[in-house]
Amino acid sequence: MSIASLDARVHVHATENKDKVIKALLEVFPSEFRDSISIRSEIYEGHHGNPIEILIASLRDPEATLKTLNYILSKLSSLDKSRLDSTLEDRVDKSGGLYIRVNKQEAYYGNLILDDSDDVVRIHIGFSGKRRDAIKFYREVLRGLNS
Repeated sequence: MSIASLDARVHVHATENKDKVIKALLEVFPSEFRDSISIRSEIYEGHHGNPIEILIASLRDPEATLKTLNYILSKLSSLDKSRLDSTLEDRVDKSGGLYIRVNKQEAYYGNLILDDSDDVVRIHIGFSGKRRDAIKFYREVLRGLNS
């Protein structure tokens, strides 16, 4: 039982600069991984017929995933860490996956701030194990950063 994968995804709207959105997406990863992460693209049609591109960056290596989770959590403010801790059970699905959203605009500047709106970088941490074990694991990681 451990974390197994990480997917970070972000929407690129027609009015946005794609290179800036890519930079925001890559800011959720430690600098040592940014040059080697491949980003795939999916294009959908919005409500008004406008194209919406979704960029997805993934890690499948458990060690790199854990390092990235620690990086993301270490970049959060103490208030956001506390908020994440108090909402952890709502953010973990039945298979132990953790969902975190960070503000896309702030991520561009290297600031990771929890944000549950729509204009965000969505992060999903995949866990191999039971939900209760996942919650315990995430709490331990969070509390380890606070000590």
